This record gives sequence, C-alpha cells and structure tokens, in this order.
Amino acid sequence: MSYRFIVSDWNGTILKYPTDENQNKKIAYTLLNNAKSKIKKGNLFALRDLGQLILAERELKKCFEKYQKKELPLQEVYEPFNKRVLYGKGYKFVRNVINQFADDCVSKGDVDKRILDSISLAHKHGSKTGILSTSNDIAIHRTLIRLNFENLFDVIESNSLVTRYIKGERKLVGFTFNINNRKPEYLETRFLRRYNLKEKDVIYFGDSVDDIGIADMLPAGNFIVPFLATDEFREFATKRFGAFAPDTKKDLDFYLK
Repeated sequence: MSYRFIVSDWNGTILKYPTDENQNKKIAYTLLNNAKSKIKKGNLFALRDLGQLILAERELKKCFEKYQKKELPLQEVYEPFNKRVLYGKGYKFVRNVINQFADDCVSKGDVDKRILDSISLAHKHGSKTGILSTSNDIAIHRTLIRLNFENLFDVIESNSLVTRYIKGERKLVGFTFNINNRKPEYLETRFLRRYNLKEKDVIYFGDSVDDIGIADMLPAGNFIVPFLATDEFREFATKRFGAFAPDTKKDLDFYLK
C-alpha cells in the first residue's frame, strides 16, 4: 500500500499496559516509602508528604473506578496524582523511578517488539515514523534506548513533566495532559500540516477508544490494530473503520511493504 508516515500509539500498542496506572503506582509507592524512611530518621516535615500520599491513594482509587465505568475522562483521573503525589517533589528522584519502571517493563517482556521491528523495517525503506501518545516522554525514550530503538522514531509527541526551580533545585509541578482527548488535533497539526501530508499518507497503530477519532479521519485500511488490542476492539475497528488487524508479524510486515 502507498503511505509516507507511520504513527503509533504507545500504551496498549507497544507497551502492554493501556494506561500509565502501573507506572504511577510505582512512583507513589516509592515516594511513600521514601517519606516513611525520612520520618524514621526524625524528619517530621515528611509527615505532610505521607499524609498527601495517603489521601492520593484514596482519591485515585475512586477516580480510576469511575474511569473504568466511563464516568470520568483519564485527565481527571490523574489530576489528584499531580496535586497530591508529584507537586513539589524532586525531578531527578521521580525521573529515576520512571526510568526504573521502563527498565522493568523491558526486562519482563512487557514491550511488543514485533510492532517496533515492523516499524523499523518500514523506516529503513524510507517511511517516516512517529509516536503520538498520552504517556510520558521519559518512559518512552528510556524504553526505546533499552531496546536499541532510540533512533527509530522521527517524531515523538507525548505528555511530559512540568518543572520549576525552587531555591536552585528542580521541582515537579506535574504531568501535562496536552494530548489527552486531543489526538486527532495533534495528528492534524503535528503530522499532517507539518509534513504536508494527506490522511491517505498516514498509517496509524491504535488500540482503544482514545484512538477512534484518528480511525475516523483515515481511509479504510490505514488504521492498524496492534497485537495487544482486545478482541473486542479488533472486531469493532475492523467492522467500523475497515481497519487492518494482523494475526502475525509476517502479516504486518507484508502489509507495510
């Protein structure tokens, strides 16, 4: 088929987890253990952090339950995480936790290298490549580096950590939500307009309802359902949008030729 640019989602498409929930749990529990350690050493200022983390756990549990019932957008799920968990924490500390989470994902085989290998093959034959994700740039870059795919993508559009300097130290404000619920807009502005592309020039990998807006933009066959997607989504996307849902990597490689 004829195309010029391959764009892929990250969570649920390349990384098996459909959201950043597991990563954010690791951040929260690491910060919780760090606060407890400080308190044991006599640092009573850490009591405030401990209290905020306990409140965050309760709020996030309720929010995520609502998200799973489709009663709450993902952005609102993570607002308490920014406010109670991340705000004011050291950037280096949290960045290291995210890097460790990415390392663990690679070690456990939680990344679908079949997709990366297929995109790499197309990239070698001249196709431009990109990621459009609501996940964060630190985890994405770390994962790609660990898998020796650091030069695979020409463009990575994702959320990121906002920081500010307090007394010379880089502190966190929280994760951005710029791409949440705005993927079609980002595909239009960051890919189509920037590279003078038409919808027919783009192949997109997506696995969930967050990607439906893009599937609706593209011609039949230009939306690809990844191997990690649920059977329910595979059936829905193929019937509704004429999406391609490969069963094997060989099928995918042949399709992208």
